[in-house]
Amino acid sequence: MNAHPQPRREAGLSIIELMVALAIGSLLILALVEVFAASRSAYMLSSGLARTQENGRFAIDILQRDLRMAGHAGCVNDQARFLPANVTASRPALISTFLTDAQLFASPVAYDAVEDALRFDVSITGYEAVGTASGGSFTVSATPQATDQTGWTDMPPELFDQFPEPNDPGEPVAGSDVLVLRFFSPTGVQVTNFIPGDPARIEFDADQAERLTEGLANPGLFAIADCMQAAVFQATTAPLTTGTITVGTSGLNASSFVTTPPFTTGQAMLYRAESVVYYIGRNANDNPALYRMRYTAAPGAGAVTAMLPEELVEGIESLQLEFGQDSNTGATQIPTGNIGSSVVASGVEPAGDPETAWRRVGLVRVGLLARSTEPAAAEQRNANAAPLSALGVAFVPPNDTRYRAVYEDTIALRNRLFGN
Repeated sequence: MNAHPQPRREAGLSIIELMVALAIGSLLILALVEVFAASRSAYMLSSGLARTQENGRFAIDILQRDLRMAGHAGCVNDQARFLPANVTASRPALISTFLTDAQLFASPVAYDAVEDALRFDVSITGYEAVGTASGGSFTVSATPQATDQTGWTDMPPELFDQFPEPNDPGEPVAGSDVLVLRFFSPTGVQVTNFIPGDPARIEFDADQAERLTEGLANPGLFAIADCMQAAVFQATTAPLTTGTITVGTSGLNASSFVTTPPFTTGQAMLYRAESVVYYIGRNANDNPALYRMRYTAAPGAGAVTAMLPEELVEGIESLQLEFGQDSNTGATQIPTGNIGSSVVASGVEPAGDPETAWRRVGLVRVGLLARSTEPAAAEQRNANAAPLSALGVAFVPPNDTRYRAVYEDTIALRNRLFGN
């Protein structure tokens, strides 16, 4: 008997077996990579779609809220205040301390003496981007392209100069309209005492002061209105926590309330006077975005300034506007409340009387081109598909694999329909 058997020889995998195993493993890894890539592409596409829809709807909602405030001038809207029958030699439609008494009571009122930000006699103004009227087309750039003042029809230099400098975040871009709104804020405080003079004194319940500082810590532009008259002014001093505002001939004010009849205590309301600009700008990431620029002036300050523009919604590539005008557009005609035409900003009528023309705007049609903020991994849309368009403007998108969609809405200016 053999006490020491021979050890058994171990057998391993052959080179062929290893190659087969590697091949099978590689196929499995490739399959997993393909599944991951497909899942990533689907995720990026669905994420871009959801983000674009969310941004488009949010931008429309923001514009709706402020557009519906256009014409708000207290208990009587600005359109009614400026009707010829409601303006007398001793009672102007809108008292503006930014004018001298001679300018205020001139016929016609010398509102050209007031810079654009303080034109509270005109609640809504638009500026048409050159080449973007209905029936035209606009080639969209992957990176938003800046433009100068000539990029808009009739853009006043004092407005354009308030935009951020070239290459700064918020710089306005080409191919998008500009919307300017001026109105009395939606919430105000009841005036408990009004003492005309130089300075005039306005008193209210100090516990309600927060209504006047919401979103702005130290406001200086205010409005006061009852059902007979309205005024816009810059507060000389505004210690709001004490429930007192004074208005004298200083700062932006060229006059005070001294020559005007007092406002009715118990009816008069004190509001913040809002002057805002909506436009499309380029943000710090080189993405387009909807911006809002707000004008302000501290109490007693000598100049109105534009606050740093607020980026509201990223990914909004173009803003297109059309304005619905009343069927009666003449300065001596009474508005019917019926919309008779829809035109771009440069087409409002009468052409030689922009104040009357803009007071006859009763609705605004808004079109937005929104895009995903990040490129997708999916293929480009079919080149033979119908082009994207908003309010008749066709958009030619770049080959950047971003998802794009158009959103439109028609917004009635509730303060102006049917003579409200």
